[in-house]
Amino acid sequence: MNWFKLSTATAIVVLCSACATAPPVVDTNVTIDFPQTDPITSVEQADTVLDAVSLSRLQIDWRYKQKEQICYDKFFMNSCLKDARSERRHDLSIVKKSEVAANYFKRKNNVEEMDRNLVEKNVASPIPVPNPGPANNLGQETDAK
Repeated sequence: MNWFKLSTATAIVVLCSACATAPPVVDTNVTIDFPQTDPITSVEQADTVLDAVSLSRLQIDWRYKQKEQICYDKFFMNSCLKDARSERRHDLSIVKKSEVAANYFKRKNNVEEMDRNLVEKNVASPIPVPNPGPANNLGQETDAK
């Protein structure tokens, strides 16, 4: 009888210690703050969108790493990893659209600003136009007959 109580107590301790070493449950249902999809009209707005893109990328990567760790404990690990990668790829494609739009606006604005500066520079000190006179006959033969 004493042996039975001892084995039961040992079994309970072993089961409780197994529960204590189980991996913690991770909540992967994180709401990702995707950047806005409105048309970008200023450089400040483009910078804000790029900051939101970097934050979204960090959130997506964090969620993927959490799901990856969960997948390693599952029997169908490869299928789980494939689903996690697919979800990550989909989320990154959404974020990429906003990033491309913001970078396009910034590049376009930069080119327009350089063009304006060039026009202002040319107006301030115009390039002299060559005079089409007789002194400009370099390389041409003359008929002196």
